[in-house]
Amino acid sequence: MSVTICPWCQSEIIQEEGEEPEKICPVCDNELDGYRTLQFSLGDEEESEEEEAEDERLVSIDDDEDLGWLDGEDLDSNEQLVRFDEALTELYDEQALMPECPVCREYMIEAGERLVGAAEFAPRLPGNSDAPLLEAPFKLTMFVCPSCFATHSFLGDEARQRFIRGLSRHDKENEV
Repeated sequence: MSVTICPWCQSEIIQEEGEEPEKICPVCDNELDGYRTLQFSLGDEEESEEEEAEDERLVSIDDDEDLGWLDGEDLDSNEQLVRFDEALTELYDEQALMPECPVCREYMIEAGERLVGAAEFAPRLPGNSDAPLLEAPFKLTMFVCPSCFATHSFLGDEARQRFIRGLSRHDKENEV
């Protein structure tokens, strides 16, 4: 019997003899052999020019991957990203509703409201009812993900109340 310690959650994973070692921690679901480390050198050791060139190449690759959404815009020593993060924090503090993006799970920013008119919305008439569950005009509160820029919308407060009344009315009609 052998014991493996998960580098992520520090859980002990007991493995019986003859069984293959676990590749994924059953506690935190992280890879047991995929633990990443960073190495820092302390002191006055000087890097060779070759190592510096390699580090610069790696940094530029990482920056391109992380900042692909900027499409080649110049960043002044990450000043633009810092302002972006500060603006996000300020906007999150102002929001009452903090939905998660359905695509990437980042918190979304409330971008505004959209008025949906009768020409843009064809209501569904449920069952044998003559009255729709929701009638136009109504407002949608629009949210935008600051990470992947997906959009998502929710019914505004007034439209929610009308929708609830429409469902209640429909349910009452079905009882009769």
